[in-house]
Amino acid sequence: MVFLPKVLPHPTLRPCVKHYLLLHVQLTGIPEHQRIKPVPPDAEQSIFFYPRSQVKTIVNSTTEMRTAAPSIIVSQQTSRVNIQFGDDHLIIQVCFRPGFLYQFLNKTPITQLQNLEIDAVDLTDAGMAELNEQLREEINYQRMLARIDDYLLKKIVSLPTELQPIDRAIVALKNSEKPLSLDWLADQACLSNRQFERKFQERMGMSPRFYSRIARFDRAFRLKAEHPHLDWLDVAYACGYFDFSHLMRDFRQFAEVTPSLLIAQNTASPDSLVQRL
Repeated sequence: MVFLPKVLPHPTLRPCVKHYLLLHVQLTGIPEHQRIKPVPPDAEQSIFFYPRSQVKTIVNSTTEMRTAAPSIIVSQQTSRVNIQFGDDHLIIQVCFRPGFLYQFLNKTPITQLQNLEIDAVDLTDAGMAELNEQLREEINYQRMLARIDDYLLKKIVSLPTELQPIDRAIVALKNSEKPLSLDWLADQACLSNRQFERKFQERMGMSPRFYSRIARFDRAFRLKAEHPHLDWLDVAYACGYFDFSHLMRDFRQFAEVTPSLLIAQNTASPDSLVQRL
């Protein structure tokens, strides 16, 4: 297995791309039901590349199954899906700065993309199809990431990458461990409350309050997954929850299971199992 969790992009891209993630694992011979990874809503906006085996997305609440394209754009999700890995599972994630996807897609309102995995070729240009082919033929991981760098560098030439006041407000909301008032966020964005809510919805696909809940839930899930020895109450307080019952409410809504069951399902996923070998 190869796992590169946080690879920095080209310096020019860093104002708009936080990092790349690359995972490559061979699962030939492992039954399909053991190749499932739970993916509850998180606070990220990303492009995912699947240069090898096809990946299937399963809606947790309905068991609807969709086959992902070789590259997909994923904005904010509000409900859980499960990912079924293929025999030769290679994934590369481009993790954008919160809100940048709106600029990357030429100001397409992110509300139109909620809870969907959109073929990246349909929303970008012919260069994306060419990049998919290059990644499919490449065997060197660093050259794969360099290919993505090259594509994005060409793509952002005509895009504003400098942080605007509203971008700083979005980043502050994502990273804050304490509740931030709408008045404070709007003031940081140099906008009225109504203007801020509207522009936030365009960029993030949901209201500031709802996004704040997802960001807090995501922090709690990641913290417990990375530090399993922590007590759930400690996790709740560390992530800004008033008490454990509020954390439980978010896990039931976003993960559709209890906190402990989500951690158990994540621990049993193929990438987690292989990382522990």
